[in-house]
Amino acid sequence: MTSFWPSWEDNKPFAIGLLALIGFSVIFLWIKTDYTLRQSARLDKPVPFEHTFSVEGYAKVSGKPDIATLTLGVETKADTVANAQKKNSETMNVIMAKIKALGIAEDDLQTQNYSVYENLIWDSSRQKNESAGWIVNQQLVVKVRDTSKISVVLETAGQNGITNIYGPNFTIDDPNKLKDLAREKAVADAMKKAAELQKQLGVRFSDVIGYSEWTDSGSYPYASYEKGGMGMGGGAPDIAAGSIDVILRTSVTFKLAE
Repeated sequence: MTSFWPSWEDNKPFAIGLLALIGFSVIFLWIKTDYTLRQSARLDKPVPFEHTFSVEGYAKVSGKPDIATLTLGVETKADTVANAQKKNSETMNVIMAKIKALGIAEDDLQTQNYSVYENLIWDSSRQKNESAGWIVNQQLVVKVRDTSKISVVLETAGQNGITNIYGPNFTIDDPNKLKDLAREKAVADAMKKAAELQKQLGVRFSDVIGYSEWTDSGSYPYASYEKGGMGMGGGAPDIAAGSIDVILRTSVTFKLAE
């Protein structure tokens, strides 16, 4: 049977060439594999700390609040739980009807913190608590989208049985708009500082390899009113919405060019 491959004796040049080709292929594959492994190892290799430079940016933007929230509380006392609840519900239902009549949408009214507990009074002569009936507390959170109505809402609440008022707390319906503007300015501030530092330090930055941002606590106008101080039977108070500040800081990390 005749072999496809010639023997060493039959064709020495062919055999030598074939061996050389196989050897070259093995060496090539080894070099290629080693190079690939080295490149893979470098993909996640961090830039040395001494080859980076971080610059901070700062921005402060202000906006006018367009929403206010008020928390209106009703506390009622009675000899029984049922009577205290009935009295409380009647007062709160009147308040809700009056506020809706001012143009406040029902979706902007939310009941919260409903509680019932015994009204215990300490009797020092008997050295124990004595029951004086029951207390029912209920709070209504009102979202006022037209801030010009805040005063009349407060006045209406004070004239119709509300015993506690907290607020207004002012916010912006879409705070992301302010934050986006603050970010734009803070990044611009960081890039401006980076350009100046390159000149002053005699270095050159290449790629941006890191970024972070954080906000400082903004300024949120707040006011609180208690019975007897805001028109519980008196006139509507003057309300100043002021402004809301968003302060944003950024940190941009550059790679130093070699």
